[in-house]
Amino acid sequence: MRLKELREEKKITQKEVAEAIGGTQSNLAKWEKEKIQPAADMIIKLADFFGVSADYLLGRTDDFGNAVASLPALSEDENGLLALYRGMTRAQKARFLSYGEGLLGTDTPKFKS
Repeated sequence: MRLKELREEKKITQKEVAEAIGGTQSNLAKWEKEKIQPAADMIIKLADFFGVSADYLLGRTDDFGNAVASLPALSEDENGLLALYRGMTRAQKARFLSYGEGLLGTDTPKFKS
């Protein structure tokens, strides 16, 4: 299960995730350590919260899936940028976002890598 990886990527605590999905921090810790498996309804809530498919969350696929069907389709350029971004290290992502914000003249970072 990729729960801990996704949570740490978002830089949020177990308690914050638990509150967002209506669970407990204790259960979240057990799920991350794979001591117990979450119930199906919690898997769906977690997948929705992180914007990934249940299969991705469970480690059954490397494809994020179409968890958020209401988003508009990406253009060819946007897909290209996303593919580049996904291939970057955390440090490269930080530099990339900083450069983009500089191009826009944004003083305060809007993204967290």
